[in-house]
Amino acid sequence: MEAIGGNARTGFERQQTGQVLPLALVLLVAVAAILFYMFNSGQLVQEKLRLTNTADAVAFSAGVFEARMLNYDAYTNRAIIANQIAIGQAVGIASWARYMGTSATNIGPYLHLIPGVGTTLATAMGHIKSIMDSLTPALAGAVSLHDAAIQALALSQKLMHGPADALALASRLALMKDVAQDNDPQAVVDPVPLADDFAGFTREYATRDERRRMGRLVNDSREAFLISRNWNFGLVVLCHGIELRKRGSTELIDLVDGWKSMDTLSAHHYRVRRWRCRRSEQPLGYGSAASDDDLADGAYAYAGSRGTNPRASAIADSAAGVAKGFPPATFGGGAIPAFRELSDRALEMEAPSTRLTIRVTKSAAAQRFSGGTSSVKPAGRLQLFDGRLTGGQSAAISSVEVFFERPDAGNARHPGRSELGSLFNPYWQARLAPVSAAARAQAQLRQDSAQLP
Repeated sequence: MEAIGGNARTGFERQQTGQVLPLALVLLVAVAAILFYMFNSGQLVQEKLRLTNTADAVAFSAGVFEARMLNYDAYTNRAIIANQIAIGQAVGIASWARYMGTSATNIGPYLHLIPGVGTTLATAMGHIKSIMDSLTPALAGAVSLHDAAIQALALSQKLMHGPADALALASRLALMKDVAQDNDPQAVVDPVPLADDFAGFTREYATRDERRRMGRLVNDSREAFLISRNWNFGLVVLCHGIELRKRGSTELIDLVDGWKSMDTLSAHHYRVRRWRCRRSEQPLGYGSAASDDDLADGAYAYAGSRGTNPRASAIADSAAGVAKGFPPATFGGGAIPAFRELSDRALEMEAPSTRLTIRVTKSAAAQRFSGGTSSVKPAGRLQLFDGRLTGGQSAAISSVEVFFERPDAGNARHPGRSELGSLFNPYWQARLAPVSAAARAQAQLRQDSAQLP
């Protein structure tokens, strides 16, 4: 029989009608779960990257802060050394000027005996004495100014570090918080780092023996004028004749106490008396200057002055030989002050460096995913994909290393030689470093303890 008005459906086809709807609903739920999982995962990855970048920025900024502090210590130490050398120069020139003035006074009367030019020479020596006498007060003022600069530089180191580096650590923490806020306003920096050895990396060198460490550098930095101002003139043949002997130098007394200088000139007359060669000394010029009173300089010969010209040296040590205006008024007497240098532990390192490992956290409630501030919230079985965080927060850790390295790729001027780190050269730098296993374990403990009631 044929159907009227079109094709008639068979009974099997009528049984299949509407069977795809349950399957479509299942597929829609699966697709929704996948989309929600992908959304949550993407948001969590983005928050993780942002927090990781924040941690790196915080750590590197703290490392740069530490490197700049070490470089500041190095620059101030070098400035102290430069001012110490300047004091030595002023004291040395003042002593030499006093010696020139006394020489002009003592030699002047004898110059009149020279026919023709004697009077002119005597007048010239008188002018030299006047110039030298007016020069020494200015040199005394220079000593006072340089000593004040030294005291200010040493004080700036104390103020920057504070007692036991407390001020430096507080300033570093404030900087880390500012950097974290600039990168992510909801990020929080742990006030106690996971690892930090900066507090014991440097220390103050304050005792007499400790300050000699800088004193040796200052003493070795003296130029030729400060080390020796010696010369001889004259002829002695078979114990007959006259020889002029000039002796003098500038010394940093005991490497820490202050500067003293002495200059002497004596005529040594040789003659034979009672079958023996005799020598007599006639002081012609003498002068001394010091940056402070009562310096214990008995062990210093001043380039042989005390032994070669003992009579002139004795006058130079007396009031008659001291340069006008010396010793000047100073805060520290030109002495080596307390200064900052690497600690004993750091100096024992083959390559001194310091590390800092920090932890930055962000609350789940401040993050843009379903478990946080996102308006998309899971329901029912989708709550299995809501991205719950351990302790209700995310955390990122980062480590920075502060190290010493010359900018010329390892001292290219002296191949095969390397310069050890110290606070006398400003070559401290910062770089991100791998996080140690111990720091990771400590960070995990902090994360786990955050979820305890």
